[in-house]
Amino acid sequence: MIELIAIDLDGTLLRNDKTISEGNREMIRKAIDNGVDVAICTGRPLEAIQKFLDTLETNTDDHYSITYNGGLVVQNKTGKVASQVTMSMAEAKALYEVMASLELPLEAVLIDAVYQFPFPENHPGLYQQTMNFLPFKQFDMDNLDPETAIFKVVINTETDHLMRMIDQIPNWVYEDFEVMRSHPFQLEIMPKGIDKGTGVSHLADILELTKDQVMVIGDEENDLAMLKWAGTSVVMENGRPDVKAFADYITDSNENDGVAKAIDHFVFFETDN
Repeated sequence: MIELIAIDLDGTLLRNDKTISEGNREMIRKAIDNGVDVAICTGRPLEAIQKFLDTLETNTDDHYSITYNGGLVVQNKTGKVASQVTMSMAEAKALYEVMASLELPLEAVLIDAVYQFPFPENHPGLYQQTMNFLPFKQFDMDNLDPETAIFKVVINTETDHLMRMIDQIPNWVYEDFEVMRSHPFQLEIMPKGIDKGTGVSHLADILELTKDQVMVIGDEENDLAMLKWAGTSVVMENGRPDVKAFADYITDSNENDGVAKAIDHFVFFETDN
């Protein structure tokens, strides 16, 4: 029996206009009212999802969110940390040095701000165009605080430039960190062992649930780890073909209440229309 549903945002719960449909909202509320925990699982910080928590009426002490692609599990209302894993400033600086040599802009996401390393002259970072929920600041490269806790670093640049350079990123980056594409134009680098799968696992432990009691819904490469971990894995019709290969079930698209239809199918055992 499903007791926890973890849901990705972009391309999954959210429509293309970045809103939650009434059909999805009502079905999620129905699941919660029937005792199922529902958690958003996203690469965004808690501040960036507050309006969605308000829409779902889950901005309360007894609901959690999985943020920073699994790096931080928090109580929705209080922001109290339930699980946290970060990388060090020394690790982030080492990543900056190798990315600078490839002319790839690097930005570091902290709990309360995004800090930008100096950008390559011809390829500025574009993360601020899509992440406008946290303040953006510049690192003072002469006074980097070694105690700074960093949840992830992000390369957000022109898609064609990222595609040209991605194969030149050295192997040690992939060996020492979790590296994934969250968009065609964006590469995210997290601490080793941290992904949405570990985030969902940590939340399941907090709620004293087994993986067989967990259902996850996603569409992109950065959802793969949780899709592989959970007892029930759902991928959107608009999801990537290589991601669909790991689905127990393909639901409708994010434009067509796919989340609601998946919950109806697995939680309330309704047949597809």
